[in-house]
Amino acid sequence: SSSSSLGGTEEGEEERQEQQQIDGTVVRPMWMSALELAFWNFGAQGLINAGLLFSPAARASFLTQTSVVMTPLLSALAGESIKSSVWGGCAIALFGLFLISTSVSSSSDAMTDAVAAATTSTFNQGDAMILLGALSWSMYIFRTSKFAKSYSELTLQFTKTWLLALMYLGWFLVTASSALASAGTPFLSPGWVHSLLPLWSGWNSPVVWLLLAYSAVGPGAVADLLQQRGQRETSASESNIILCMEPVFAAVCAFAILGEVSSMKEMVGGLLIVVAAVLASK
Repeated sequence: SSSSSLGGTEEGEEERQEQQQIDGTVVRPMWMSALELAFWNFGAQGLINAGLLFSPAARASFLTQTSVVMTPLLSALAGESIKSSVWGGCAIALFGLFLISTSVSSSSDAMTDAVAAATTSTFNQGDAMILLGALSWSMYIFRTSKFAKSYSELTLQFTKTWLLALMYLGWFLVTASSALASAGTPFLSPGWVHSLLPLWSGWNSPVVWLLLAYSAVGPGAVADLLQQRGQRETSASESNIILCMEPVFAAVCAFAILGEVSSMKEMVGGLLIVVAAVLASK
């Protein structure tokens, strides 16, 4: 089966090369496209995580989802024609995401505080970082749509993941150097490892490693492959709206596995996202 899979991959590469020759399109080296995708992916995750140090979680959640509007704007600026149904789906999805991100089912006072934090707090550097992170995510989706038909999913995503890992390694080394400097402990001196342990308090937990492995294989590798394959057939704007269904799937899993019941506000928000996805796909 592995040989047939490799054969299918090679045939797919040959078909893409032949189509590129017919169309007269020039495709740059695959590693350059993988590096660009890794850059946008790193920017999205890194900026949003860093922004959470300065912004309330409720507002950060909503600002992150503004990518659903940024993606069609980027497509329009690139000269693509955006269907009216897609614009309508973006608006509906954004409102549904706002309902979910500002919903706190524990108490009405907590809900009021969440809405206030999301809408009335002073704009700060964390908000700017999160918006830039949302823009990076929109660029990742937009550029993935451009690359989807030009490269093998497995090859492109494998290369992108390795390059992304190198970027995160660089981030870790900078953070580790800062932690050692703050502790006054030189690298490789006695106690240097102990000075780094606060950076990851769960390093010795088997459960943490299992969760990390799952997130790398499932939401990481498999999801990236399926997303690139799907974006061969759908536009970046439609793809972003469909990807907004993540909190809907999360609510379903939370109910099925943990027995958590969503609030009415969350249910309405989830329904609006489903409607938006259906509308944008027409």
